[in-house]
Amino acid sequence: MRQTQTRAVPDPLAFTAWALARRGALLEAEEGSEVLALLPPELSRELGLSEEVRVSAVGEWDAVACGLVTPLLEAVVGEARREVPVAGARLVRELAPKAGHARSLAERYVVRNGVAEVLEVAGGESTYLVAWLAYVAEADERHEGVGVLGVHAQDGARPDEGFLAACDVDEEGALAPWPEPGVVPGAERWLARYAPEVGERALRGVREATARRHARDHERMAEYYAAMVAEARAPRRRVDADAVEAKVRHLLAERDSKLRDLAERFTLRVHTRLAAALWVAARVARVRLRVRRRKGERELVLRLPAGAHGFDRLPCEGCPGTTERPALCDERLHVLCEACVPLASGRPRCPACGG
Repeated sequence: MRQTQTRAVPDPLAFTAWALARRGALLEAEEGSEVLALLPPELSRELGLSEEVRVSAVGEWDAVACGLVTPLLEAVVGEARREVPVAGARLVRELAPKAGHARSLAERYVVRNGVAEVLEVAGGESTYLVAWLAYVAEADERHEGVGVLGVHAQDGARPDEGFLAACDVDEEGALAPWPEPGVVPGAERWLARYAPEVGERALRGVREATARRHARDHERMAEYYAAMVAEARAPRRRVDADAVEAKVRHLLAERDSKLRDLAERFTLRVHTRLAAALWVAARVARVRLRVRRRKGERELVLRLPAGAHGFDRLPCEGCPGTTERPALCDERLHVLCEACVPLASGRPRCPACGG
């Protein structure tokens, strides 16, 4: 059972002072729980304050209030919420993968149209970037949620769910501080590459439920107007034929307009943003693998991180996907996923080669 942790409530004045200092303000504490702040011109204009301002929790005399629900506190909180918190940690709870286990997995590794040979198995440490993506999906209903995405920071390979579960920040004792994480420049491009697929997977159930409700309401509305048209074409008393057809055209136009509005109402609008990111140093078993296809050969590097059940999925060199059962092209032995090469027999077409 997880114990409830008690955390101190942040002081509004201290938080406001910290937020202003991060934006370049010079601060000096004064008597009476006030802070004198010298704001940069840009920040002054943004907050609608003078460049020299006194700030206090209650806003007495000429001081600007920064207590709860005050405009200043809401402004700095809003600015802080737009920033993405990034931290670093070492994965410590999970044991390092054993070399023998990694070799055993590597010997069963499937290259769908080639031959693989294990060259070397070694232990080490690798840097991963784990990101939490917050999404909001709106149609006739509103849905919010968070998806998690992990990538190897250098080559973009994706670890499995076991590794991501081991990096869960709610799990006590799983992570240790990493004060100076080994940041890998350009690693964020992998997040941009895989984020759409992660969002689509998280929203699959929402899309299906929205489509069902749309189909249900569409059917009901179509049946309603079909009954109205049938009634108009079979009046109980004698009516001029032109008047009947005019009424039918009116009903059909009204039906089409309402069905268009219905489609707009059930169109899913999705907004995704990066909520938080974590640099993770994890112990890994690294396998050098020689792969052969026809007369060509190349080396692949497979990684088994702590907590994972299998090797990281390799990034496809022909599309934004990944694969755990790669196929190879004939020309340059590009790594291709199941979407690029559904059938590995014959000479596969290689998107990376342009063929």
